[in-house]
Amino acid sequence: MVTGLVSFLTFLLGLILGHWLALGRDKRKEFNEAVAPIRNWLLTEQNGPSPYNKRPSLHEIDLFLHYLWPWQRLAFNRHFAAYRQACEASLTQDGTGQVFYNSHAAEIRREVACLFRLASLR
Repeated sequence: MVTGLVSFLTFLLGLILGHWLALGRDKRKEFNEAVAPIRNWLLTEQNGPSPYNKRPSLHEIDLFLHYLWPWQRLAFNRHFAAYRQACEASLTQDGTGQVFYNSHAAEIRREVACLFRLASLR
């Protein structure tokens, strides 16, 4: 009788623990898939900010924000807004029509570094 009860409780504990760990693994996998385009863009921007670098789409950013905690989401939105403002402030065009970033490249890199910390893989 006791052996059967211990076996049942052990089975139930294994079932619950296995399910909980599988959910965590699935969430981590989904987060890593959502953060991949964000990290690729940020790595490109870290090497050298350029207006020609392809930014992630609104859908990719929204999917990534979905997996962040609320305080991380607020921080990401704040740094992303500061990044966009720094990009717009430093955007210039030379005589040949080429567009580039001028004096605010250090500010852009600082915001990219903050965004990169928030986009770390789990």
